[in-house]
Amino acid sequence: MALLTGAREVKWFAGLGMVGAIFTIVMLVLRLTLPDSRLGGYFDLAGSLLLVFVLIAIYLVHKKNSGTYGLITFILSLIGTSLYIGVKWVHSFVVPELMIHASAFYEEPPVAIIAGQMGSFAIFMIGWILVGILVIKKGYLSKISGILLIVAPILDFLPFAAVVAQPLFALTILWVSYQLYKGKGAENLQET
Repeated sequence: MALLTGAREVKWFAGLGMVGAIFTIVMLVLRLTLPDSRLGGYFDLAGSLLLVFVLIAIYLVHKKNSGTYGLITFILSLIGTSLYIGVKWVHSFVVPELMIHASAFYEEPPVAIIAGQMGSFAIFMIGWILVGILVIKKGYLSKISGILLIVAPILDFLPFAAVVAQPLFALTILWVSYQLYKGKGAENLQET
C-alpha cells in the first residue's frame, strides 16, 4: 500500500486545529464569566496561532487539484491570518496595559491604528472567504463547512452580528479540522 504524502501531517495539523478551536471556545466562555481576566486573551491568541495549521492542512488536501487559485488563496489567507494573529497579540499583551497606563490613548486610538486593524481583518476575511469558495468548489470537505467559512468572517464586519461570528468561526474550524483529522480529502494527497 502506497503512503500518502502529507497524510500524517494533515492529521497532526487538523488535531492542532481542533485544539485551537477549543481554545477559542474556552476564551469565549472566559470572556462571559471573567470579563476582566487576561486569561481569555491568552486563549484567544493561542487559538489564533493554531489556526495556521488548519489552513496548511486545507491547502495540502486541495493542493493537487486547485492550481493557481488554490495557491493564491493559500498565500492570501496565510497573510491575513498572520495579520490577525498580530492583532490578537496586541489585544492580549498591549491593550490591557494601555487600559491601565494610557486610558485616553486606549479610548481614542490614532486613526492609523484603527485602519491597520481593520485592514488586517479585511485581508483575513477575504482570505477565508476564498478558502470557503475553494472548499465548496472542490467538494473534498463538506460544502456546508465551506459556506460557513465564508459567512462567519463576513458576520464579523456586520454590526451586532460580530457576537455570533467568532463562536460560529470557531465551531466551523473545529468541524473542518475534525473532517481533515478523520481523513476527508486524503485521497487527494499525492502518492509516493
